[in-house]
Amino acid sequence: MLPASSPWPGIAVCVILTVVAYSLHALPFPPLTTSDGRHPISAVLLAVLLGMLLRHLVPGAARLKTGLTVVVKRWLPVGIVLLGAGLDFKHLLTVTGTVLVGAALMIALTLLLALWLARRFDLPEKMGLMIGMGTAICGSSAVVASAAVLEADDEEVTYSIGIINLLGVLAMLAFPLVGNLLSVPAEAYGAWCGLSIHATPQVIAAGFAHAQDGQLAGETATLVKLVRVAMLGPCVFLLGAWQARRQRRDATYVGRPVGYARLVPWFVILFVGLALARTLGLLPEVTLHLPESSLLGSGEPRLDLAALLSQAGKWIMTCALAAVGLSTQLGSVLQRGSRPVIHGVLIAVAVAVMGIAIAS
Repeated sequence: MLPASSPWPGIAVCVILTVVAYSLHALPFPPLTTSDGRHPISAVLLAVLLGMLLRHLVPGAARLKTGLTVVVKRWLPVGIVLLGAGLDFKHLLTVTGTVLVGAALMIALTLLLALWLARRFDLPEKMGLMIGMGTAICGSSAVVASAAVLEADDEEVTYSIGIINLLGVLAMLAFPLVGNLLSVPAEAYGAWCGLSIHATPQVIAAGFAHAQDGQLAGETATLVKLVRVAMLGPCVFLLGAWQARRQRRDATYVGRPVGYARLVPWFVILFVGLALARTLGLLPEVTLHLPESSLLGSGEPRLDLAALLSQAGKWIMTCALAAVGLSTQLGSVLQRGSRPVIHGVLIAVAVAVMGIAIAS
């Protein structure tokens, strides 16, 4: 029998929840799968919800803490690194300067607005910034990456992810209706979706839903969204620098100056490095020539290393967020009331307005 302090039960439960989340995510009926075969409700959100549900239905789930800590503290950074394999910085060169500069400006303004609103609503600044990062850049992944440098607690992370995913789904449903009502051209509509909607699957689903030219709108939305995602690394570094300066300012002693080189988390450095390797073509696509005597059978299967690493990162990230859900006490989260939701709604509306102004 495994000792009570063993991490393996918690790790096993997280893996099982991840498999279940991806299975539900791909079920072939709405709203999990749209008519064009896309899956707008992310497996990440399903994993968090399943974890929270299990925590409150199974009293023994609280005893999984050792394994949950391992998954969150050790696996999550690895997942963030591997996601870099899915980014190609060459996408930046194919987007117009107006959209590129506009996206950077929009992210900066969104984070400033998020911080200001958090103070106005008397919310924890860490939560406000995580919601701002998730809205401005790439949904749950941005929330998790920013949580690592802000040292946010699990409840703040879970609440922020829940708000981001809920508002992202609502945006995914609303944008096609508004775009059709306003007769927004396909390319401008795609850029608007790519600039404004939270998570990548939601962006793609909304982009391809354009009434007149879904193909052009969807491709544009995906490209612009990838530009936003590529800005995650620099934003995390700047957020870490801001956090370090605040901690130093609030300290009761005077020590050495802040070492900004040490502010960059190791996983952000490797994330950018892996994305650069993908951009330079250093992550090859390999065709395996299997003889008839092979245990796997004969044939020439192709191995795309970048896609394999990126998908592994998504699975590890989902597994870690299942652990976050399992660590969350819903009662204490609900005590935060409606202010974080209003905070998220105001930021999402501001981003949508800025996005259509840039895209038009």
